[in-house]
Amino acid sequence: MSFWQVTMKRSVRLSRTYVILGIGMSIYGTILSNILSFIPDDSVNPASTPIGMMNSFPILSVALLSLSALLFSLSVVMLFVYDKNNGVLEYLLSTGLDQLDIFKGYVKASLTLATYLLVFSNIFNTAIGIYLGTSLELLMSMAVLTFALGLSEVFLVTITMIAFSSLQKTPMGANQPLGVIIGIIPMFPTLILPLLFPSNAIIIVISIAAVTLLVSLALLLSVSRLVLREKLLP
Repeated sequence: MSFWQVTMKRSVRLSRTYVILGIGMSIYGTILSNILSFIPDDSVNPASTPIGMMNSFPILSVALLSLSALLFSLSVVMLFVYDKNNGVLEYLLSTGLDQLDIFKGYVKASLTLATYLLVFSNIFNTAIGIYLGTSLELLMSMAVLTFALGLSEVFLVTITMIAFSSLQKTPMGANQPLGVIIGIIPMFPTLILPLLFPSNAIIIVISIAAVTLLVSLALLLSVSRLVLREKLLP
């Protein structure tokens, strides 16, 4: 079993709280995605709904489903801090791995966990949407957007949180808030811009995801210069 697979399994055993939070947020995002379909026809007149809300409102759930994947994968960062403080990273360095190898292992574990939840979220959301009569084209667009934004957000949050946790010896998870804030900044526009520009909602979300992914890759490839080996020691 490879390093990242062991890391993924250890992270889930370390903290199941984030697993529960991720699944709960996923269910909430699915409800929000289809909430207009739950409202009786005599309460809402779709023809009079402003700014194409019947089509643009479900796009807002993309951010929430992406956030659920982020919560689901946060246990990997908790494990990184735990391993740093207990000498596991020092052992990994002694086996010949460098900073980039170690970071890539934790990032891959985080992305894999996020992928599992995104698969569940999209299958669940698509099934509910089909049952309620939501456009199949819209459901497929949401699935693609959720994967694009979700994985890029998890990538960015994981790499920033691990980098900050590498800078000093800290209690488990103490540097999480700063890393999370930096990482989820790109998510906020996806909650507003689709409503303001409904006709360009898909392009907006894809663009945000692409920029987030490029920034994440740049940070990961810069790890060897930004984080010294000594910073991974307990």
